[in-house]
Amino acid sequence: MGTKVSDWMNLLSSIAVIMGIIFLGMEVRQNTNMMRSQTRDSISAKQMMFSEWVTNEMALAMTIAKVNAGVPLEPGERVMQAYFMAGNWREWENSYYQFQQGLFDRTEFEPRMDRWRSSMRVKSIRDLWASSRENYAPAFRAEVDKIVEYWASEPNQMSNTVVP
Repeated sequence: MGTKVSDWMNLLSSIAVIMGIIFLGMEVRQNTNMMRSQTRDSISAKQMMFSEWVTNEMALAMTIAKVNAGVPLEPGERVMQAYFMAGNWREWENSYYQFQQGLFDRTEFEPRMDRWRSSMRVKSIRDLWASSRENYAPAFRAEVDKIVEYWASEPNQMSNTVVP
């Protein structure tokens, strides 16, 4: 009689362990989904912050317009552009890192890459990248360098079109 009870106890213990593993797997999955959601929300908030800067700071908006049109910048505007692009590139680097960690799906990330490609069409922005690229992680640097390499074979792309 004791072995039957022992067998039943072992079976119930095994079932409890399996149920615990299943529950843990569900918790991990739920946590991953929550992390994806928070990551996307955080990156969207940063993008909106950049948009807010441009809409509220006329000097920055004018500087960006000059860069897009190929108009030379004054010294203060060059500093403004350099810091603005450094902030953009840091946000891009973070997005790239989140993508590499699996917190962005490829379908979510590709439109972001298209925007990066469009932003790097202007030679002065590519030149600015060349002077500061060492400030960024090697894997991210390699991705942006591919974009720069592509545009290097194209004529300087000026545009009055705004690409937010």
